[in-house]
Amino acid sequence: PLFPTRIERRRPSKHPRTSPRISEMPELSPEENAALRRACSAIRDGADVPDHFKDFLKELGVTSFPKPSSNGSAKPPPASDPEPAPMGDDSDFEDDPDPEVVKPESDAPAPMGPDVAPELAESELDAVMDLKQKAQDLEASGDHQGAVDAFTEVILKAPSPLVYAKRANAFVQMRKCLAAIRDCDKALEMNPDSAKAYKTRGIAHRYLGNWEQAQMDLGRGLNIDYDETSAAVQKICAEHYNKARVHKAKKKAAREAKEKAEREERARRAKEEYERQKKEGASAGGAGGFPGAGGFPGAG
Repeated sequence: PLFPTRIERRRPSKHPRTSPRISEMPELSPEENAALRRACSAIRDGADVPDHFKDFLKELGVTSFPKPSSNGSAKPPPASDPEPAPMGDDSDFEDDPDPEVVKPESDAPAPMGPDVAPELAESELDAVMDLKQKAQDLEASGDHQGAVDAFTEVILKAPSPLVYAKRANAFVQMRKCLAAIRDCDKALEMNPDSAKAYKTRGIAHRYLGNWEQAQMDLGRGLNIDYDETSAAVQKICAEHYNKARVHKAKKKAAREAKEKAEREERARRAKEEYERQKKEGASAGGAGGFPGAGGFPGAG
């Protein structure tokens, strides 16, 4: 055995030592007791006994020590935490390609009219009416740029929500979607219930691939003034938007599941660490001396 089951007390000398009594010596702290118990456990498991510890034990009467095992006291390193299993596809969503989606134009913004329409004479009003008719004729003939130019002349003289929405429609026909959106924004600023502005802006977003905004704008416009053409465009936008929304929901669910698993793992480790420290504290509190040694000699 590492420690003798009984250590004979030496008979008291007629001339007592001048060293302080054991009862007056400082006690080991719980941490020191715990460290000492761990050292004893390691020696029992086959670890080599340090020379300075052997000398101390010999003073207590220990004469034999266990032979160190061939493996020593080294323990295999703890296994690394396994990589978490993939919680779902976290790659960017790729929708079915839409050949009608275009890139935003880089043209300078079109001229805008005054915030407040000026008062026009009767002759000027007639001229504006002629310009509106000219713009509509050009639009009907397919000359969208000519229509934009004519509508711009009208806007500079007598701006209105309807004229902005009509110029926006001409921009959409040329796939100048940012210009169309700016005109629709201005039209809705002047008239928040402009169905044509909502629907035209929704179609502009459709050609930019902004499916969510497109189906929202088209829905608002259709609620005010329904037509089959805009409803068909909204259906296309809703299909693309729903695909993206489902993918987004799956990514969110996968992310939340991963975060939950990580929280549970952290809680498990924290609990294990707490139990380990609690166990060591209890062991340290009950360590009154060397196991099996009956305490230090003279400690009565």
